[in-house]
Amino acid sequence: MDGSATLVLRVIHILCGVYWAGALLFVATFLEPSVRAAGPDGAKVMQGIMQRRFLDIMPAVALVTILTGLELYRKLSGGFDPTWMGSAYGASITGGAVAALVAFAIGVGVMRPAAKRVGPLAQSAQGLPEGSEREACLAEVQRLRRRSAIAGRWVATLLAVAVIGMAAARYV
Repeated sequence: MDGSATLVLRVIHILCGVYWAGALLFVATFLEPSVRAAGPDGAKVMQGIMQRRFLDIMPAVALVTILTGLELYRKLSGGFDPTWMGSAYGASITGGAVAALVAFAIGVGVMRPAAKRVGPLAQSAQGLPEGSEREACLAEVQRLRRRSAIAGRWVATLLAVAVIGMAAARYV
């Protein structure tokens, strides 16, 4: 791969990575706690975010980050050379990559499904008459919100680890 292709891959990787990590760090540290504190009005904000396809765009951005990172990793490591991967630089990049992959798995496997179920379930609860069925539905909404929030904090933390590992690699 020539220098210009590597530069393009690197720019795409960094831009998508910054977008992915920045968005999830913002959601976990500011948006989710603010929405939770706002109560029922917070649901309107989350509905607007869902209408803008946040839960579809973030995995796509993450996947582009991962795929460009994998190609850059292959190139940097000389075809996944274990000696390079065992160096301090290689270990730092590898640690960041593993953190990002785990973040992606949690985001797509836990956070996204829980968040996607909240809206429709909350709407169906509104149509139910007062009583145990409605209370059970609202309890499930709360459980899913909690699950999504906890998963979001894990994703944000792992992405911070990934960013630090990759940013610090040249200096270890």
